[in-house]
Amino acid sequence: MDEGKIGNIEMLCLIVNAIVCKAFFTSIAAAIQKVGTAVWYMTLISTVVTIGIFSLMYMMTKAYTGKNILEIYDEIVGKKAGRLFALIFCLILFLSASITLREFTDATKVYLLHESPPGFIVGMFIIAMTVVCFVGIEGLARAGKLFSYILLFNFLIVMALSYKRFDSHRLYPLLGYGIGNTVKNGIMRCSAYGEIILLGVFAKTLNDTKDAGKIGYISLILAGLIIAIITFSVIASFPYFIAIELADPLYIMVSLVQYGRFFQRVEVIFIFTWNLSTLIGLTAIFYGAINCYCHAFNIKDKKPIIISFAISIYISTLIIPSISIIIDYVVPNFRDYGWIGFYSPIFMAWIMWFFFKRRKQTYDEKN
Repeated sequence: MDEGKIGNIEMLCLIVNAIVCKAFFTSIAAAIQKVGTAVWYMTLISTVVTIGIFSLMYMMTKAYTGKNILEIYDEIVGKKAGRLFALIFCLILFLSASITLREFTDATKVYLLHESPPGFIVGMFIIAMTVVCFVGIEGLARAGKLFSYILLFNFLIVMALSYKRFDSHRLYPLLGYGIGNTVKNGIMRCSAYGEIILLGVFAKTLNDTKDAGKIGYISLILAGLIIAIITFSVIASFPYFIAIELADPLYIMVSLVQYGRFFQRVEVIFIFTWNLSTLIGLTAIFYGAINCYCHAFNIKDKKPIIISFAISIYISTLIIPSISIIIDYVVPNFRDYGWIGFYSPIFMAWIMWFFFKRRKQTYDEKN
């Protein structure tokens, strides 16, 4: 299946949507439980940590021009270990898509489709993801770019309308549960930006892999700012002891916006942003997992794998019995320890390249 080529802006839109779509659900409440009122700048600490980790990946991408991160792993650590790294990426992306899709399903059932069974909501969403994956990364990127401008505009509108509910005293104490606790959780929860690895997976679809650095840094800065704005808005709208109990605080915050008798229920605008951003982001994550699996086993035709992955993610999404387990156990643990799956292959490959391969590579280039 020919991947095609996509532009830098299109790739940036895919990566930002893949990272930000999680902030519409239970991740905010889970983060507030950890750090209290400091949540809005804790996420900026996570952004800085992820930028540092991404820099390691970008150094390897620059050293192996024209290759994606999976092919670079094969060059650095060998085919067998490279296959293991590709499968780790596949698993962590699969889990990320499955968990976020379950959050989306439960939120949709509570707020929109009260009578619909979860299997129906998950099934319709996966059908949409599967159709887009058959079109390929090029079609997904084009759609992502087209709608991202609308999504950003809608997001800014609902944030501006919510300003009326902000109360500055809710931001105190500024240090939350302590600066040490905030920094610790900011470092631990850098997995919230782990989808940046998609840039390495899709690097060959860029016109020039050297552009990956610029796209990655801009994507992380934009995603960090958007998530910081979301968390700041939530903590300024609700006392933190209430915010930690809300499964979808952003939706509730927007639903309370009211300007007179004729301008209310603006969450309709937010729902459009919420649904479309989640579809773009999760499809990119889902397709990234498929790419990693196909690379690990040298599979050229992705179409049968798309179908089998769609069935697998349907099952894994519905296997968790209730949203309380998602909020109390799954999401907090995935955010705290997901960095192991997202970043461990990058660390190990970079160490081997920097200390063992880099000098030999430089010598070969000179000769």
